Amino acid sequence: MSYFNIYFNLRWERTLRRYSRPVNLARFDRLHWMSSEKPIWFIAEHLCEIPHISLLTPAMERRLTRVDPRTTHSEMVGHRKR
Repeated sequence: MSYFNIYFNLRWERTLRRYSRPVNLARFDRLHWMSSEKPIWFIAEHLCEIPHISLLTPAMERRLTRVDPRTTHSEMVGHRKR
């Protein structure tokens, strides 16, 4: 299986560990999430609450290497710096 290098956090840790079934965002249309000026955290909360399928065993997770500097810097091009 290939691993997607773009899934990493700012500590350069690879973060793609699990996935969920597709979510039909139409379920949130009554909340006007596409045009709301208000935060739409309810979508993120829903995504955290639904079942996820693990891609890696705990042993595989422990063996993941950190993202190399070249990949990290190239993926951050155009991102806002703090």
